[in-house]
Amino acid sequence: MPHTPWRAEIVIGIDFGMTCTGVAYSMDPAWPQPKTIQHWPGRMVNELSNKVPTKIQYDEHTGQVKKWGFQCNPDEEGADIKDFFKLHLDPKYEDTRPTAPSTADARRWLRDYLCCIYSHIREIFSQSFPNWTAQRTEFVFSVPTTWNNPSMIADLEGIARHAGFGSDGAEHRTVIGLTEAEAAAVYASRQQFEQGDIILVCDAGGGTTDVNVLRMKSLKGQATRLKQLSYVEGRSIGSALIDIDFQDILFMRLQKIQEYLQRDLEDVVEEMVRDKFERIKCSFGTPSISTLPRIQLEVPGLAPGHHYPEIAIEDSRMIFKLEELKSLFDKQIDVMLRLIDQQFTRVREAHPGANISHIVLSGGFGSSAYVKQRFNAHYRPGSHDPPRINSGNTKIVIVEEPQLAVVQGLVIERWQVTSLGATVFNERCCRLSYGILCREEYDPENNPSHTGQRVFKSPHDGKIWVEGQIDWFVKQGDTVSVDGILKPYTLKVKPGHYQAKWQTHVVMCGLPREQLPTNISQSDVGRLCDITSSLQGKDVDMKEKNRHWYNRGERYMRVNFNIRVILGAADVKFRMESKGARKEVLSEDHDSIQVIWGT
Repeated sequence: MPHTPWRAEIVIGIDFGMTCTGVAYSMDPAWPQPKTIQHWPGRMVNELSNKVPTKIQYDEHTGQVKKWGFQCNPDEEGADIKDFFKLHLDPKYEDTRPTAPSTADARRWLRDYLCCIYSHIREIFSQSFPNWTAQRTEFVFSVPTTWNNPSMIADLEGIARHAGFGSDGAEHRTVIGLTEAEAAAVYASRQQFEQGDIILVCDAGGGTTDVNVLRMKSLKGQATRLKQLSYVEGRSIGSALIDIDFQDILFMRLQKIQEYLQRDLEDVVEEMVRDKFERIKCSFGTPSISTLPRIQLEVPGLAPGHHYPEIAIEDSRMIFKLEELKSLFDKQIDVMLRLIDQQFTRVREAHPGANISHIVLSGGFGSSAYVKQRFNAHYRPGSHDPPRINSGNTKIVIVEEPQLAVVQGLVIERWQVTSLGATVFNERCCRLSYGILCREEYDPENNPSHTGQRVFKSPHDGKIWVEGQIDWFVKQGDTVSVDGILKPYTLKVKPGHYQAKWQTHVVMCGLPREQLPTNISQSDVGRLCDITSSLQGKDVDMKEKNRHWYNRGERYMRVNFNIRVILGAADVKFRMESKGARKEVLSEDHDSIQVIWGT
């Protein structure tokens, strides 16, 4: 009986953000435009919000989850609220502040927060769609482009499942979908672009900014098809980092008059950032702010009539010049512009003559009026000497719903694949280089990199081999089909020992392709994962070697097969296949292949 592919009936997208999280969904048979969940605990019935704050509140005594999202109350006595922890999920993120959370803490908060998100999704769907637990439901998560280690993606998938996603039905699945840059690009591509247009999508949120350069391959009215012209990139840039910098300024100033404050210093700073600065930040660049000679912020807990000129307080209000606040924005935007300029350069070198027609801004920070002003000034004709060859007439546009671009793009991509069988990306431009550890015959004369490396003599053929060499099967910038890459693999096993497990080690590197190391002992090589499997019960190509009386080496079987490496938007999967014309699948993704991710 032929195998029927699993096909989702409901797709639910989750965009976990630094400051807020969005959830959207669509379902068959019509697959309408994704609908966003707008009702959240802690809000009145008639209060709608497209996103819910990424906050979790614990009981200070028991450590148990007490509230989440809009329910969190910083004015509540003993409130222990965790927020702004998304960046700390990445072990490589550097935060020198003494109060910075550990990676373990951030992942625990994420798990608890996702538990609350899932509980709310389950409640909504149970009320509106009574049979949803029996329907084929796919939960799709986006991930930041800054998370370029597939082991982190595997961890996120595990955390989501632990939080309950995929647990309420035998036909429920949880997957990692697109990077935030790719999801935003899918959403942005539905605007009025023409076939052949080259667009640079910049999704700037609370904690990360992701960029992606794409060529429109589809005509209007067709299923969306995009081609990546450069690998997606991301940086820790966003509006929440402006909040953190402003918070540091307030602490530095108010510490000098802490004895005169009638409230706790941390509470005063938090309220000034949350209630007063937030409104100014969202309007920065508009006439209502840019025409003001200075900004005044009332200091909670400071009685009226106090003056402290040394910290710019007049009549219990802290005074900021417009230029002071502008510098906080510019610090983030300058890095963002450098990131985009690098993409322009990379596209020009890889695709001479390709002109980027539009820079498309999405995300909360991307919709800022001041951000658009800076972009217009930076990319206007004549703003650079020498001029950019591929940006002469580049236009700056903002997507229709900037804060929903990622979550809706996630769902749109999945229902297009499900309902039309049409993938948005047929191939991807690799962000990293991936290789496997191997042995090479020792030949220092023709390969100087062998000098000084560890060697051994094989009992099978008597040759001297170098261990720990790296065979890079895909390099940064390579264009790879979404169907994966076939990597030939050869093993030498003793006759009859087919049940023994074999293992290969996969490594990765973020250096430019011309600077890739040749041996694991060199720097900048990271362990991605170890792959383990057995040949028992698998129809592989085997050939007996050293079977004649005159052969001196040990008799052994040479086994040949392929490993298919499937590079997703953010993850990597492996599959064993036989060689030759049959191309038989010897194992499904991760089925009978054990993958142990690196740390």
